[in-house]
Amino acid sequence: MQIKLTRRTFNLALGSLALTAPIDNLKAQELAEVQHLQYAVGADDIKTVDPHFSVSTGEVIGPYYEGLLAFPDGVLTSEGLEPGLATEWSVAQDGVTWTFNLRKGVQWHRGHGEFTAEDVKFSIERVKDPAVASPFADSLSVIASVTVIDPHTVEIKTSRVEPSLPALLTNYQGGYIVSKHAVEAKVDLRTQPIGTGPFMYHEYRPRESQTLVRNENYWGGTPKIERMTILFMADDSTRELALLNGDVHGIELPARQDAVERMRSRDMIVDLMAPANTFLLLFNLKQKPLDDIRMRKALAGAIDRDTLVRFLGKDVATPEVSPLPSGYLGHTDDVPYTPYDPAKSQALLKEAGHADGLTLSMVISNSNIYLPPMQVIQEMWKRIGVNLELKVVDHPTYHRLIREDVNPVVIYGANRYPLTGTIILTQFFHSKSAIGKPSASLNFSHYGEVVPGVDELLDQARSELDQTKQVRLWEEAQRKITEDVVSVSLITRKYAAARTPKLDFGFNPKSYYEFNEKNRLLK
Repeated sequence: MQIKLTRRTFNLALGSLALTAPIDNLKAQELAEVQHLQYAVGADDIKTVDPHFSVSTGEVIGPYYEGLLAFPDGVLTSEGLEPGLATEWSVAQDGVTWTFNLRKGVQWHRGHGEFTAEDVKFSIERVKDPAVASPFADSLSVIASVTVIDPHTVEIKTSRVEPSLPALLTNYQGGYIVSKHAVEAKVDLRTQPIGTGPFMYHEYRPRESQTLVRNENYWGGTPKIERMTILFMADDSTRELALLNGDVHGIELPARQDAVERMRSRDMIVDLMAPANTFLLLFNLKQKPLDDIRMRKALAGAIDRDTLVRFLGKDVATPEVSPLPSGYLGHTDDVPYTPYDPAKSQALLKEAGHADGLTLSMVISNSNIYLPPMQVIQEMWKRIGVNLELKVVDHPTYHRLIREDVNPVVIYGANRYPLTGTIILTQFFHSKSAIGKPSASLNFSHYGEVVPGVDELLDQARSELDQTKQVRLWEEAQRKITEDVVSVSLITRKYAAARTPKLDFGFNPKSYYEFNEKNRLLK
């Protein structure tokens, strides 16, 4: 018995109706005679465009490859997933048996045959194979088996109830499907991708560019863009100049207020996109004086998030108060966070036995992502009598040392997909993730190990198929984490990109620039 159909047929129909008017208006705009899109990325080359290994910027994967499910155009989300290479999907009453019905007639690029269930089985097993060593193996570790029912039906069994399985099989990282035939034919997917997507590989020039051409037989419709060139430009100023001179149609832009304003002043469209890296401080409960909640509240109450936002830029940074960032399924701001109140912080310090102040020492990365915000916090804490000594080290050394538990306070920026409470709350706040354990992840506070934490809530939420109940469990966990003041959520720093008004995506890119069949160039 199938109990949970997840295809959003009704919502998709409503969405298509809602988009009718804007699309008709766009048709009135004139297309450029030459549909050759050029986009500059902040990298000097690619390492690989094999989707099961690509982790670096500059490696554009989406135009080539697809997953069983797809994000709404330009939106990275765990909700509202749409059909991709699968047209519908369902889970059985046992909660662990999933069935995916596949799209028929889809062809692999360059004559590698028709997409079938064999490709799905091959791709998932390839990602999971320890000998292949995909960096995304862990994301699919919950999959116990993949069975081909027929050429257009595949059954996936999980080792436990996993409500987020569909979100793991999207057009993202380990969810991409590759051609079994192409891999077995020894096609070098590192530089010559073979996918089912709207664009096909044409040419790769090391340290210069990769060029794609449209897939005339794409199942979603023939792309409007005929050719697309991805240019490698590691230098920020070079990319900006290329856009302003009309040499490219879009660029990756540094997430800085000055860069944003500079582009806008030249009539460029700046897209500030999220979810992005959320930064938080984690207090080490094993180190005195941070084992005292009064001390943690004093430090938390001395941090002015609005100052951090102004420092980084009002358009590129937004404040956060909850341990689960905005935009994640289950997020709530209804948490008992410590508000900015320096006078109360000083009173708490005195109550905790530090009326004359104290000194804390921590290592900090020299990265321009970590060091400047921590220097701002250093000045804030100085105002309440806390002298924070910053020992600056290179970024790899910082990551090594914080995993050796040397810091009383750790600053960390992260985002985790799928965008639910499962992974990010588990990695930062479950006792099994505490630093020093074999299963250690990012629990630098030792929450749940030193003081009772949220293990039970997170474990229940992980296997809860009723999304309403699951969200309530995550909300309860956020409130308890905040009440215990084991961390301070600071800000989310958005991703930035800029484009000429001539580049029309056909949708609003809210999370990332997606190159697909809807993109076009205007006169």
